[in-house]
Amino acid sequence: MQTITVDTPSGAYPVFIGSGIASEFPSYINERFKGRRCALVTNTTIDGIYSSYIDVLKDELNCVVHAIPDGEKYKTVETWSGILDALLAFGLDRKSLIIAFGGGVVGDVAGFAAACFMRGAEYVQLPTTLLAMVDSSVGGKTAVDHPLGKNLIGAFHQPAAVWADVNFLETLPRRQFVAGYAEAFKYAFLGGRAMFDFMECNREAVLGGGSDLLLECIERCVRIKAGIVARDEREAGLRALLNFGHTFAHALERFYGFEGLLHGEAVLWGIACAAALAKETGALPRKYWGDFDEILSDMPLPPLPSAPWIDEIYAAMFADKKAESGRLRFVLPVAPGEAEAACEVGEETVRKVLKEKFAHCVTE
Repeated sequence: MQTITVDTPSGAYPVFIGSGIASEFPSYINERFKGRRCALVTNTTIDGIYSSYIDVLKDELNCVVHAIPDGEKYKTVETWSGILDALLAFGLDRKSLIIAFGGGVVGDVAGFAAACFMRGAEYVQLPTTLLAMVDSSVGGKTAVDHPLGKNLIGAFHQPAAVWADVNFLETLPRRQFVAGYAEAFKYAFLGGRAMFDFMECNREAVLGGGSDLLLECIERCVRIKAGIVARDEREAGLRALLNFGHTFAHALERFYGFEGLLHGEAVLWGIACAAALAKETGALPRKYWGDFDEILSDMPLPPLPSAPWIDEIYAAMFADKKAESGRLRFVLPVAPGEAEAACEVGEETVRKVLKEKFAHCVTE
């Protein structure tokens, strides 16, 4: 088991990563949070797949359980409010511990509930998806979506610990695994040349799952994110790099109404668009184009639910949190493993990239 420390101004916490470590989780919670009442927040799918493990947690931690519906479309104020209603109905208090057991949606919504419950309760992340393990469970971003955009309502609230057991990935549907790969893949473009080369050389093994290289990939991603969050906890500057590909991705998700396209699938399209925009604007020097063409050549771009409308996608970008003073902010690659934020990108250039990337499925 590897232990990575995320050291932020709000406090430091451990991220435990390993294979088969979930069995040790109850003992860890009982030792560190001795005597605390616990509430486990999960979703209906995980509640069914891991009912036996949840029963163990209920017995050993004496915790109550609240299951939310499964899916991004349920990442809403209503679901968040339902968690708060349950915590109050269970008679929990500000010293109680909330455990988020699931993927990114569960972690985000449960974390946001923890941030608001009694003005702030501690919570622990127990991620079950690749996306959550490499990205969303670490860093303290908690939020729900709004019809006008993704993650528009939320708070920064760091977890007390993250416990990532890769064995949970054995029951993850292939589509969800590939979506999680997208968030791992993005670190190739901002985590330094070593990460760029690692993902280029090992992308097939990582995508295949179940290998030591997958475990190494998760560890590398968490270390990179921990380093960035330690220097910029609340996205004053450096942390914006973690949004690589996300300006495009969030606009796609909103266009499809947060249905039919998983977040990670949208990120894959966003990465492709960001690389193309970097070429178009000159942010990425031509001498590196071959490196990027190679690493992007086998990227598993998913099919889109329907033909995208360029006008609506472009307009949706301005509702994203990354837009500043009416200007779009993109994170663009500038070298293998290096990226920078850019605001001065003209509408014509953005539209050109959108039309080129969606050339076979564009509706004007």
